[in-house]
Amino acid sequence: MSSAFRVHTYTASEPGIFVNSYLIETAESVVLIDANLLVSDAEALAARVAALGKPLRAAFVTHPHPDHFNGLPYIVPDDVPVYATAAVAKVIADSAEAKRAQWGPVYGDQWPDRYRVPEHLLASGETVEIDGLRLTVTDVGPAESHADTYIVVEADGQRVAFIGDLAFAGVHSYLTDGHSAQWLAALEEVSATLSGLTLYPGHGPSGDVRFFDDQRRYLLMFREAVARIGGGAATLTEEQKAELTQVMSRFSPDFPLDWLVQHGADPVAGELAAH
Repeated sequence: MSSAFRVHTYTASEPGIFVNSYLIETAESVVLIDANLLVSDAEALAARVAALGKPLRAAFVTHPHPDHFNGLPYIVPDDVPVYATAAVAKVIADSAEAKRAQWGPVYGDQWPDRYRVPEHLLASGETVEIDGLRLTVTDVGPAESHADTYIVVEADGQRVAFIGDLAFAGVHSYLTDGHSAQWLAALEEVSATLSGLTLYPGHGPSGDVRFFDDQRRYLLMFREAVARIGGGAATLTEEQKAELTQVMSRFSPDFPLDWLVQHGADPVAGELAAH
């Protein structure tokens, strides 16, 4: 292997909301970053791990949305550790059953019938060393989710970052957790911290810190459109949500998953009305 490690990307198709899982391959082993959403994708990802012919040493979860933790039981053996911050693990533990009740009827047997809560809890800034890799997890608080982190991975001078859903690369964003103001603040912080690194997002291709500028523009547009269309109300009507979707689709005409827009309408409207 010519570099200290190699990053392999597994991307779900549209039913799996194009979510990325990453396999970090070293000369000795493999580390998983995030675990995909649907059973078929998790099984395919497990097959990718097996095809590398090296043991899976650990898994990390960047944040507590099901498209990033659902596949863990299908990929990660029980004796392999799963790492996350305490905040990420708590939200998973508190929300996984409710998410299954909400989305299970939509996805049927493609929604996992079990889940795994990360049991190796890390403080912000804590580093885990695995077969020459140094993985440092940083907590940025509520942003896209109720508990967001990013993971910097380095070995022998090679250094990259896995940013979860702090920025969506070419895909409509999920704003349903209602932290758009905190998300904007987090973007300012991580943009400075991660400058110069290759970034691997939860959705879309790898890139650089320009992701954060693009995400900032998207969030500002979304908030402005919600405020204008809703007139300060804490919720939007179905007609207003349809208008919001049209506005954001014009703003980002090449982005898939425009159905996500309506899911963020009321949370952002409520957030704006409260301030």
